[in-house]
Amino acid sequence: MDTLTNTNNLPDNLPEVPARSSLPWVWFGFFFVAAFFIEEVLMFVLELDVAVSRLVLLMIGIAGWIFWLFCVARFHTILEQISRKKYPISNYEAVGKHFIPLYNLYWVFRWPAAISEYLNQRGRVQMVSGYWLGLVLFPSILISRFFDGGIGLAGTFLVGLYISAKLNTHLQLIQGGPVPPIPDPSMFRATSPVQPAAATASQTAAIDGR
Repeated sequence: MDTLTNTNNLPDNLPEVPARSSLPWVWFGFFFVAAFFIEEVLMFVLELDVAVSRLVLLMIGIAGWIFWLFCVARFHTILEQISRKKYPISNYEAVGKHFIPLYNLYWVFRWPAAISEYLNQRGRVQMVSGYWLGLVLFPSILISRFFDGGIGLAGTFLVGLYISAKLNTHLQLIQGGPVPPIPDPSMFRATSPVQPAAATASQTAAIDGR
């Protein structure tokens, strides 16, 4: 395991604060998926120029992946904010390591795993292992590269929707504040009533002495 991205080094009682940034609109990524499929249908139905259609599909695919990397960066920006910059992966690192040859094949498993480890360790939500999410991301990237960009983007943004939903629940629970402490049982103990006998006796003696 990469010790530099190991969230198990963080304490379980790490204090968290509400995030300043909002979650990305992951659902917007499906507009790129729809645009990809529409262009493919039009290319065959209307017999559009193949070279031009492929260029359009390439531009849609690139735009979709840029938006996906923006979503990944925003996830990690929020995690840095709520953890007071204790989260081990920065937004720049999360995006940049996608461009390292060979290592990026491991990275698509590692950063989702780090998110799931962090959220599960906090105990506010339960998330499946990020390595399972990587098993969806990895073939989605291969499908997008060698088979169909629309299908690949669809699988990728489905993973993003899941991560966003879990992170959103976690953020809502943070904003709700900590659970109030259990009241001190001593505050419910019956107090002894004041005995007025001594005061009454002294008042009687004072009256008799007049």
